Amino acid sequence: MTDNRDDKTRLVTGGKSTGNASNSDRKATGKPSGKASEGPAKNDDATVLAGGSTPNKSQRNPDATLVTSQTPLSTPTGSRAGSTTTGGSTPRVSALNNKVIKGRFELVSMLGAGGMGAVYKALDRRKVEASDSDPYVAVKLLNDDFRQHPDAFISLQRESRKSQTLAHPNIVTVYDFDRDRDTVFMTMEFLEGAPLDELLREHPNGLPPEQAESALRDISNALIYAHSHNIIHSDFKPGNIYVTKNKGSKVFDFGIARAVSEGSAAHGAGEKTIFDAGTLGALTPAYASYEMLKGAEPAQSDDVYALGCVAYELYAGKHPFNKTPADQALTKKLKPKRIKGLTRRQWNALSGALELKRDQRTATVDEFYKQFFGKARMLIWALAASLTAFVVGGGVYYQQYQEQLIAQAQLKVQLEEELAQKLEDSAITNQTQKIEQLVQIAALTPKWDMELRRELLNYENLVSNIDGLNTDELNESVRQRVISAYIKEAKQRIADNNLENVLSLLQYASRWEAPADQIELLTNQVLTNQEADRLRQENERLAAAKKEADLLRLEQEKREKELEEARQIRIRQEVAALEKSLRCPNQIDVAGDVASHLKALESLDPGRSADLRNIVANSLTNCFNKLAAVSPFAADTMLTEARELLPSQGQLDPLVVDYCSHLEPGTGAKGRRYTCADPLPRDALGPTMVVVPAPDGGRPIAISQYEITYDDVADYCTVSQLCDADKYARNFMPIHNIKVDFAENFAGWLSSVTGHYYRLPTYDEWLTAASADGAAEFPERNCFLKYGAIEKGLELHKTTNGKQNSFGLASHVGNVQEWAYRDNELVAAGGSRQTPLNECRYSTVTAHNGTADEFTGFRLVRELAR
Repeated sequence: MTDNRDDKTRLVTGGKSTGNASNSDRKATGKPSGKASEGPAKNDDATVLAGGSTPNKSQRNPDATLVTSQTPLSTPTGSRAGSTTTGGSTPRVSALNNKVIKGRFELVSMLGAGGMGAVYKALDRRKVEASDSDPYVAVKLLNDDFRQHPDAFISLQRESRKSQTLAHPNIVTVYDFDRDRDTVFMTMEFLEGAPLDELLREHPNGLPPEQAESALRDISNALIYAHSHNIIHSDFKPGNIYVTKNKGSKVFDFGIARAVSEGSAAHGAGEKTIFDAGTLGALTPAYASYEMLKGAEPAQSDDVYALGCVAYELYAGKHPFNKTPADQALTKKLKPKRIKGLTRRQWNALSGALELKRDQRTATVDEFYKQFFGKARMLIWALAASLTAFVVGGGVYYQQYQEQLIAQAQLKVQLEEELAQKLEDSAITNQTQKIEQLVQIAALTPKWDMELRRELLNYENLVSNIDGLNTDELNESVRQRVISAYIKEAKQRIADNNLENVLSLLQYASRWEAPADQIELLTNQVLTNQEADRLRQENERLAAAKKEADLLRLEQEKREKELEEARQIRIRQEVAALEKSLRCPNQIDVAGDVASHLKALESLDPGRSADLRNIVANSLTNCFNKLAAVSPFAADTMLTEARELLPSQGQLDPLVVDYCSHLEPGTGAKGRRYTCADPLPRDALGPTMVVVPAPDGGRPIAISQYEITYDDVADYCTVSQLCDADKYARNFMPIHNIKVDFAENFAGWLSSVTGHYYRLPTYDEWLTAASADGAAEFPERNCFLKYGAIEKGLELHKTTNGKQNSFGLASHVGNVQEWAYRDNELVAAGGSRQTPLNECRYSTVTAHNGTADEFTGFRLVRELAR
């Protein structure tokens, strides 16, 4: 059959070698490869095949596809996945190069090898005869472990036929599955590009976003299409994804890891197969779902979990659980770290796919696709692709397929009979060995006893329907050996006077029908020894108690005297330490040193507790008054800790922290250290203030550094419900289009929650703060100007725009005019963005009726506690 695709490709299956897969990658791109004898290189997607034994932990890889078979294969392999061997599972390269399969496919070079077999680049002679511009295909030869399995050929041929129905642009095309004498092979399209696992190693922080999204779309569509044909991949991982040069990303090895899961004639009749995916155990731990690791029935959500892991690696460059298998990740309560580049919708979709338990995981890839990309897919092309693949793929191989069916039908009956007999004999042998192993272990624990009985029952159920076999002889032999083990252990413990659990051992021996007189004799011996031990221990206890009482009587007076002396010394030490901790430096550690020494004194001399607390409260009050004048934040911390430590001391109640009184008037322009803001509820802060001189030379005042913004009143909106807090928050434009009542109410609210008096300024106060040192207004003030193409004052500016005057005020001229009171009449000072530039000065003032307009705002004054 001629592949109508333009690009040549290399295909490496999920069963690829950890070493040779990398070599095959280099061959496809023209890079030199290493020798096979150099050993396997590290590869995250290697296939591991263990024929019933547990792989060495040092060789295990979290990304390796583990194929653990409880159904005996003909020759279990002991080599590591992907290692190149001279015999056994993987054919030698030199032996197979240029070999012709089925008189048609000439093997050119090996691309990769793994636990299931080897993949070769092959020349299709029929394509050559037809002068096809792309005469190459990929041929996969299965190794002995799979080829010699009694049902492997039939099952894998059926799986190949199933894979041929997956005609999709993002799925590697499988042409046929056939046998040439002892050689079992599969033909597939030949691709050119690189496997995803190699690309991820080259991009440790993930692929570029566009490439990652394109790849995720392609592989998701491939899985959706396969699931629509009731095919679950079950070994989905980066190593089974190929990123081509011109044809997007493609998924391959569909069903290969589970190829023998439908491998018996009984499957078509709805019966349980001779062996399935759970029996063969083909999976990659790092990408297998929790349910796959626990042997549950396959479901689409298994592929969803693997897709989630791959998607995470596409964007982050690493596995979401650091290659930890799902069952261990669940035990360790691991959670994937959020990927910053994803939107909330995309992250929620990815998190749903990465849920460790199936009942919490996104059920289908289609659902994940819609959640991640936010729109439905168009699958009309899938029908056309299916029809095209059927016509093209089926037409070429139809004749060969018909010939194979006849041979397969004859072979199948014979294989099934032989397999059934082998399975029966093997099961009996295995069960007998399990029982013998347990008897030899003789752990003599409840768990061991229960397990041995269960295995005996399993053996009885296994041979009950087999003529000529019975369980009596084995049961009696096991019973006698178990009784002997229990009795021997009990006697040894009695001899060692280690009587713990001896009665339990005798009870278990009785359950195995040990001689009653022997059990009774040993039980009485245990009880007698236990009573003798009890009497001896009681006598020893009484003697020790008498001796102890005598010592206590002699030591009592001495101890009481020493304790009193020590208490007095401790009191003197704590008094000195408390006095030292109350000395007023910049800050007193009330919650630490003061509290510690006060509580220590109260425990040593409870009668003086009230006096001590009053003395400490007076000392803290004096220190607060000194500290508040230079460091209000330190004073506030000290006051808070003092009130927590001394809640009933009334002298602390009237103390109030003024966060502005320590600032010198007119220093606001020096920087943030010379501004202040009162704390508000919910850890918020009031408007930023600067301290300025009073117009009459009296007590200085604090005035807001900027015009009051929407953000300044957001917390007031939350409390009063008079405005939209969410809309106002983070809006640093001056608030306008409000009535003067709103400004007065806001000032009143600030006064109530801070304990300091906020109000609108008098005009004299405003003018003193705005004019500062009498310097001219800044030319860049936001006032109206239209001069040729130059226009100003068309829109409001943020309050922080523009320069500050020498007192630290900003935006005090132009932008919005600001309310003030002159002779108890409301005025608007400083001009606005509509005021002509030549008239827009800090001396500009107009009467105002307090109604809302877009050109008027305000700033507030707070009186100081000096």
